[in-house]
Amino acid sequence: MARFISVARRAWAAKRQHAYSRHRPPPEKTSYFALHNGQTAHSVHKDMVEKVQTTEGEATLANFLDHQIHCFIQLAPMVRESTLPRVSHLYALLSAVIEDAISVRLLGDSARLNQAYIISRALLERVTNFCFLQLCTDTEFDNYIDYTLNKVGRRFDRSIEAEGHTRARIALKDGLFDLPPEIAAAVAKFTSERGREKTRWTNVSLPDRAAVVEAKIGRTGLFMSLLSIYADASEALHGTLYGAVFHLGAYDVGAIPRDQESLDRHRHSTLACLYLMAGGAMDTLLSVLQALGQSGAQQAAASSTAAFRLAATAADLTVRSQESSVENNV
Repeated sequence: MARFISVARRAWAAKRQHAYSRHRPPPEKTSYFALHNGQTAHSVHKDMVEKVQTTEGEATLANFLDHQIHCFIQLAPMVRESTLPRVSHLYALLSAVIEDAISVRLLGDSARLNQAYIISRALLERVTNFCFLQLCTDTEFDNYIDYTLNKVGRRFDRSIEAEGHTRARIALKDGLFDLPPEIAAAVAKFTSERGREKTRWTNVSLPDRAAVVEAKIGRTGLFMSLLSIYADASEALHGTLYGAVFHLGAYDVGAIPRDQESLDRHRHSTLACLYLMAGGAMDTLLSVLQALGQSGAQQAAASSTAAFRLAATAADLTVRSQESSVENNV
């Protein structure tokens, strides 16, 4: 997936091209964007931006994500019936990834960028968790399962407190009931000494979970996807002013859309990047399943890689081998 990281960087840089070009001159020597058909790094960057910021460029990456969705739908029955216990136990998580990817596409088709960011965040965390949980210790995996049982138990008696008073409560039989032993044990496990709910199933941060995945299968692109999407999507979820307008390019200093044409370019490039990041994350999950020996994963992973290369080439996000050698020396 080192190739994915390189392509992801180019795609995301395309969103910032105008800001870069307005604030600094073209590079005098080839560096990150290197040479492509005899062009300078600056001209390669410019051509790439023009393609990604078009309807055609967006559609190319949309087709890539559509392909990934199809691969996952084809693989889903084999995951559900997997002989690998952790894989089959987390079938619902893989199904949720499929639903997220479909939702991102539907939102993208309706130009709902802010909401597409939010769903992309969910997809990335689910993919990261699914992969991490295949590789983590038994204790971490058990905690994840027990956390679900804990949440099930707490659904029967929930309340909200503010300023020291209960403001709302939903309780079965006014809270006078006994939970099944397994669920009661899970609730106790995620209750602090002060009687408060523990709201995390793990103390391993999301980036550290991604690092565990990379240690298993090599560079994955998860870090680039998390960096590009997670923080901004979180702002949208938390209701900040930044989170309400960032997707419009309002804070892209030097590249703020000023008219319908520039806003359209921004929309195309943003959606292209979201599709690329989502599809790339799904490719990582396929790579993990392949490494585990999951039936059907090898064929799906090969198909995913081929689709990625085709999309990257069609969207002008790849360069020839001589660029790779230059990049590695930068």
